[in-house]
Amino acid sequence: MYWSRLGLAVGLALLVITTWAAELGPQPIYIESDSLKIDETKGVSVYKGRVIFRQGPDSLKADELVVYTEQRQQIKKIVATGTPALFEHQAGLAEERSWGQAEKIVYDAQASRIVLQGKAHFQQGENQFTGNLIEYDAGKKLVKAGKNIGGEGRVQIVIYPRTNTDKVTEPK
Repeated sequence: MYWSRLGLAVGLALLVITTWAAELGPQPIYIESDSLKIDETKGVSVYKGRVIFRQGPDSLKADELVVYTEQRQQIKKIVATGTPALFEHQAGLAEERSWGQAEKIVYDAQASRIVLQGKAHFQQGENQFTGNLIEYDAGKKLVKAGKNIGGEGRVQIVIYPRTNTDKVTEPK
């Protein structure tokens, strides 16, 4: 059972590394919550009550964090809920720093995609996106925003133009 819990913690660390494409060496993982329930037969672990996850420059805070795994160690999906749930990535370069908040944050590990639902806000560098539904594809560095089914409101964005001193790198 100890190895299963350790596997879940290691798998959760992969979330952060994959999601924000951080090039980290092995870094310790810190998870705090009021309670934890692991169901190994279903591949689900539930952290409840002021959940805090930290690894290197990355953090996640939620009221509840549910981790879905395959084969005990392979993370399939993570769902964080809160009022709001928050994630943050502190990169070395200001334009690569990102954070977001929403009532629900869903991370699809296989697609390296984060979906923020309900009163969502996402900021990368100085650029900001606000709406009911925001999707961030970390691999493609693509942001989509819109409405949930039955959602209300419009998408609002603030994009700062690049200055002549900003380096623009072409995609490979």
